[in-house]
Amino acid sequence: MNKTALYIGFVLLVFGISCINRDDFKRVPDKIWGYRPVYFDSSVNINTLIYSTAPKPVKTSGKIYLYKKYLFVGEPAEGVHVFDNTDPSAPIPFCFINIPYNYDVAVKDSILYADTYLGIVAINIANLPNVKVLQHIRGSVITPPLPGAANFAGFFGRSRSFKTYFECIDPSRGIVVAWIQDTLKKPKCYQ
Repeated sequence: MNKTALYIGFVLLVFGISCINRDDFKRVPDKIWGYRPVYFDSSVNINTLIYSTAPKPVKTSGKIYLYKKYLFVGEPAEGVHVFDNTDPSAPIPFCFINIPYNYDVAVKDSILYADTYLGIVAINIANLPNVKVLQHIRGSVITPPLPGAANFAGFFGRSRSFKTYFECIDPSRGIVVAWIQDTLKKPKCYQ
């Protein structure tokens, strides 16, 4: 009986401590390192932002897609590098397709489908380097996750995350398309 009472007392203590709200923002320093949202005005016509340019160096390579003689290499949040892949041992830079906030592409029947901040765009690539937006399929707006919110399995296997402070989202400023690290003044939001 004493072991059972001790066990119940321990369990109540653990759950009681975990329910204490220690974060009333009184202890947040005046300035702290965190994340600030990058906004994009959703009233801008996306078709005006998608175009082809001369090839440029790959800064950060993303996903790769092979279609016919072309190799598409994503530049996260920027667009897609197109290479002539006739000789796979030596791909030749061909052009760059500017697609803001793009992270993934697929190609079928000379139509490149690319995700953007508001949905998917269908782009005719039959006459590369010339491109033409055929359709913008609006989808639901998805706020990108905070880069610093690394999850790990905590006590009892529950998912926990390290506290990450960020500037609260203001929908009147547009759609959040990315996060940048910055010094924040008394942030009211954290994850």
